Amino acid sequence: MKEIDSSLETSLESTPHKYQGICDDILARIESGELPPGTRLPGVRALGEQYGCNYHTVRHAFETLAERGYVELKRGSGTFVTERAVDFKMRKVATEKVLRTTDKIGVLLPLKQWGYYVTSLIDQLHHMAEDMGIKLNIRTVTEIDIHSASLAREFLDQDCCAIILPWIGEDQHAAGLHDFIRASELPVVLANPAHGLEANCYWDPSVEPDASHSDTYLQCSYLRKLGYNKIALLGPDTEGAEYFQRKLLQYSRWCDREDLPNLIGMVDRSEKDYKRIIKRWAPMKGELAVIAYHDEIAFEFMSAAASKGFSIPDDFAVLGHNNNPNGLRSNPPLSTMLLPYEYVAKGMIGHALALSQGKSAQLVQHEPQAFYIRESCGGRARLGVDGVEKVVKELMDDFGKR
Repeated sequence: MKEIDSSLETSLESTPHKYQGICDDILARIESGELPPGTRLPGVRALGEQYGCNYHTVRHAFETLAERGYVELKRGSGTFVTERAVDFKMRKVATEKVLRTTDKIGVLLPLKQWGYYVTSLIDQLHHMAEDMGIKLNIRTVTEIDIHSASLAREFLDQDCCAIILPWIGEDQHAAGLHDFIRASELPVVLANPAHGLEANCYWDPSVEPDASHSDTYLQCSYLRKLGYNKIALLGPDTEGAEYFQRKLLQYSRWCDREDLPNLIGMVDRSEKDYKRIIKRWAPMKGELAVIAYHDEIAFEFMSAAASKGFSIPDDFAVLGHNNNPNGLRSNPPLSTMLLPYEYVAKGMIGHALALSQGKSAQLVQHEPQAFYIRESCGGRARLGVDGVEKVVKELMDDFGKR
């Protein structure tokens, strides 16, 4: 296999995400033909010296490129350019963006099970766009990938100035998302950060260096104040759920700082898989609080637990996310939280308009999540209504000081 000349000169400007600059440099060399398939890249320490950064930054770049399918990490052998990587020129993945500002924005949604959160967010996008004098062109697509990039051309022909992806699904393939955004002739806005696409997110992930301003931090801290010393995180077992991966990191960091056990459950969302997790957690009944990635997972977990004879919240306390109205009718009513839809919708539209001018309007101020405390978390049973309200107020006050 061909090996890259480790003496190649490299020059990168300092950016908040320097690893992305390394990714871009390597991709440019792949596209130019300088790095054909099978080329072995220098080691992380050698490249770290060339790029003027530590080897962790280079390793992050390699991992990002591997997730996108452009290099392969072979333990004990090195990092190699894949056959797939050279498809860039054939598929015209790297496309110049058309920068113009109009009163139209495209909205693209994958045809998957959206759930209440997505439909409510789309509704809020409509209202916010109307208030701002913007027209939305909403389309659906089977998958977000290189093949769906043709829709970006249609949005362009329909006088849209940008595209918003308000939701991409838990099973979104990272390479497909990267290919779509690179191939789109219009700038694209994401609801959540993805590796290498931080600038596309409507909020700036660089201003959240730790969990202190995250929904994860608030959820964990709330349950801790209720007296739980065992707090678990339950989410989807899918490689494409980058936001859940971020939540995993925040949760693990919080547990480490609080010196509490790290209890993670990842399910394919089948009843059988929920029962597998419940069997594992059964010895901790009466002591365990479960944070569900979103309300639908919370409902499914509570149903599976009930079918095995467990009681919510007596055996397992449960806290969801997204404030699905079905939580009012669940047994017991689901405690949950939600980032205000207005904040999200306004942020995405504002960033889309800014990107269409070659600028950025990423939000840097943190908006606190709102709690909706009902019965499933056990808060009222443990502290009473007044006690729960006091805890929530303390958390919100602390959040505002950070």
